[in-house]
Amino acid sequence: NYDAPVLEEFICPGCHIPLDEVRMERGVFWACAQCGGRALSVELLRRTFTNESINPLWLRAIHSEGLSGRDCPCCHHPMIEVALADDPAAPVVDVCRSCHFVWFDANEIGELRPREIPAPPPHGSAADRRARGLPAAKNYSLSDPPMNEWWQQLIRFLMQWVG
Repeated sequence: NYDAPVLEEFICPGCHIPLDEVRMERGVFWACAQCGGRALSVELLRRTFTNESINPLWLRAIHSEGLSGRDCPCCHHPMIEVALADDPAAPVVDVCRSCHFVWFDANEIGELRPREIPAPPPHGSAADRRARGLPAAKNYSLSDPPMNEWWQQLIRFLMQWVG
């Protein structure tokens, strides 16, 4: 598990203002309130999105198959601009090979394919859930709004910075 160097604050490579730290269940990322860009570690991307989404961009970066880009929000060294996919119309993202950060401009993260997570085990009885220290299961009716997949919630959360 890679830990990025600790600096006082991460800086947006486009706006040059401090980024906001955003903590989520799967990890931490940094977001710019002004431009909607965000910095995510490759490790967080691997936990959240499929290998097919992440491996091509990382391979392009480590093989220097891109142009020198903006400065990394963490270490301030130049990142490398690489295509997110083999498609010529795919967005170009900035990757820091030193810090393992990927910078996404607003809306670019929506191009990644989310990782499927296994279905949770059955809820069991209320007594069984209490014995395991779990909250009581909520009963939903057809009038409740449909439950969204976790990845849809994550993408919606990440996209809210676009405003």
